[in-house]
Amino acid sequence: MADQSRVRVRTPWLLALVVLAAVAARVGLVLHRPLWHDEAFTEWAARLPSPNLVAALRRDSGPPLFYLLERPFARAVTGRENEALLRVLSLAASLALFLAVPTLPPGRARRWWIALAASSCLVNLYAAEARAYALLALAGLAIFLLGVIAAPTPGRLAALFAAAAAALWLHYLALFAIVAALALAVARRRWSAALALAASFAAFVPWLPVLRVQPPEAMAWTREGPSAALPGFVSALGGVGRIPAPFGLAPPGAFVAGAVLGAALAVLLSAAALSDHSVRDAALFVLIALGLALAVSLWRPVAFAGRAEMAVLPVWMWAVARAAGERRSIAVFAGLSAAAGLAATLFVSFGPHPRSTQASAVSTVTRLSKPGDRILAGPGFYLPALVAASRGGLAAEVSALPASDAAHPGWFVPATPGAAEELQIAGWMEALPPDGRLFLLLPPSHQTPGVMRTLFSRGTVREIVRQPDGVLLIWSASAMPSS
Repeated sequence: MADQSRVRVRTPWLLALVVLAAVAARVGLVLHRPLWHDEAFTEWAARLPSPNLVAALRRDSGPPLFYLLERPFARAVTGRENEALLRVLSLAASLALFLAVPTLPPGRARRWWIALAASSCLVNLYAAEARAYALLALAGLAIFLLGVIAAPTPGRLAALFAAAAAALWLHYLALFAIVAALALAVARRRWSAALALAASFAAFVPWLPVLRVQPPEAMAWTREGPSAALPGFVSALGGVGRIPAPFGLAPPGAFVAGAVLGAALAVLLSAAALSDHSVRDAALFVLIALGLALAVSLWRPVAFAGRAEMAVLPVWMWAVARAAGERRSIAVFAGLSAAAGLAATLFVSFGPHPRSTQASAVSTVTRLSKPGDRILAGPGFYLPALVAASRGGLAAEVSALPASDAAHPGWFVPATPGAAEELQIAGWMEALPPDGRLFLLLPPSHQTPGVMRTLFSRGTVREIVRQPDGVLLIWSASAMPSS
């Protein structure tokens, strides 16, 4: 009896320590990790007026709601010192997951939910990124709870419709979660919930013309087949997952540990689902959604491990927490999963987060340039330069090299500059005022003999910075000989 008392006393303190460590890691990443390319796109797109945003997304990917929600935060950003404002929404969404506690039975299940929601590595990392995934995770959990678990009332059905419609306008991955919820609602004869979910699709119809014309090249980075994505999905179910490179270095062995724990939890949960219909529905929800993502990836890759799981990951944690409250074997593996996820989170949080070459080079140009100068920014450099200009700190005008990249700052197809780009450079050299300079921010592959011949043909070139992934050059006109 005394041992049980000591366990009861220690559990709240241990749980508080886990939550405190996780929240501290999230806040640390929010404040100190530099923005990367996709977050820079969030800031740039969110600053656009609504008609311009729609036009920009026609040539990129994704629906507009997240950028609209980010707009007041993006317009408040003035420099590196307050970039963290862009991540406020994601941090708030990650903390809102804790509010699902009352949906679980009192006691151990609720404590397990808090532990798992605090320790999941992917949840913690996306809490500190200015992208839609944390909000998508929250919406996915709401869709499941309102559409599959909760008794239908007019208020809950309205909330279900709002959550599902908002999720679709947040991220296309929500489609898989909504289809999973719809399938379960129909199977359970929850016709009012099924109707609310179907109505959410109708609310998304106005965006379909834009979706149809968005170029596949905008998602070229997702070239990952189902066989490569599946191990990442399983690892995420075990608390870790594949840590996307922009977050930093993954701890050695963490991915494999997560995969082993995820597989073990899947086996144990399948047994628990036989006697608990809520656990069964949650497991089916996750299985249907992730299975659809893998199936669609046979046609067009969308199941990118480390991201696609976010639409359903909280539902999996909810199922594990519910089952762990009743079964000791599941509680053991849930504890190991929480430990692995928190350890991976802290490893990434305290790891190095160097600023990208592109962002550093744009900062250098911001200091050196003046009105009348022109910046030609190659792939990877154009978007950071646009963001710097939108903040009002960049005096020089910005142009893309190649010029076609200006139509879609969020993505580019690497290609060596040719005659068209050499003519573009020559044209800007001619157009500069007498004291104007041309700054060139280029990947090393773009410093071709043709580009350099064009620059040296009528002026001087200085190399300011050279890194393995970037070169900063300054061109100025040669001094004219005196008469």
